[in-house]
Amino acid sequence: MLTTTRFAAVSVIACMLAAPAFAVELSGAIRSSTGTLPAAIAVFADRADKLPVIAGKAENGRYRIELPDSGMFRIRLQAAGWDAAPRIVFDPKTAGALDFLLYPAEVPEPALAAELIEMGEQDQAIRSGPSATIGADMARRMQEDDPKREKRLGEIIAAKGWPTASMVGHEAANSAWLIAQHGSTAFLKRCLPLMKAAAEKGEMAPRSLALSIDRDLMNDEKPQIYGSQLRGDIGGKMTLYPIADREHVDERRAAMGMEPLAQYLKHFEQ
Repeated sequence: MLTTTRFAAVSVIACMLAAPAFAVELSGAIRSSTGTLPAAIAVFADRADKLPVIAGKAENGRYRIELPDSGMFRIRLQAAGWDAAPRIVFDPKTAGALDFLLYPAEVPEPALAAELIEMGEQDQAIRSGPSATIGADMARRMQEDDPKREKRLGEIIAAKGWPTASMVGHEAANSAWLIAQHGSTAFLKRCLPLMKAAAEKGEMAPRSLALSIDRDLMNDEKPQIYGSQLRGDIGGKMTLYPIADREHVDERRAAMGMEPLAQYLKHFEQ
């Protein structure tokens, strides 16, 4: 994905303001990579529209938070000495349960984490620009540089296994996913079982896994499941790759923490 959503920083005082009307309650499990949760966990929801932060509650291994019935939000946990990947809510009415994995902020592989983050930044730098259309220069740079990152990630996997959030932190783990997603057809297929195993343990975002499943199906010329993959024609126009059972695609997308298909496709309008 080339699109990144940025949320404004808001003071902690704003968290204490009254909860909004027309609220939808979201709740989910909080798990620990060590098997033990910290004594104090705070939960907040940042708003894309720059309105005050919303505070929720966390206790007994679960969190609960009330959100307006529309809008886009980023739910995040805070616990001293711990970290967790935030969860994006595109539609509170259909978001369902979004679980969290807490892990010690001092990850066991800090040097590897730094290397993966740098590799992820390189991956995205090639693909950034005023347009998502792949031009000749972008295509050339991807053909030259993507195999180098794929080779290095393959070495990392062989030595240490799939880079999980609790091993390297969620930012570095996402970089590993980006490299595999943009790697060769064979490499993505080899990584997919490792991604599925990580996602089952909360070590990888379901949304990312959905994109990789769809990419692998498209590589095999089979209909995709979640509607995440588009193809560009000679003129640069992006066309949605065929979807199996398109009538229920938004239900499957919601289950993986993805926005409705129509909202997603707006990112590709020219």
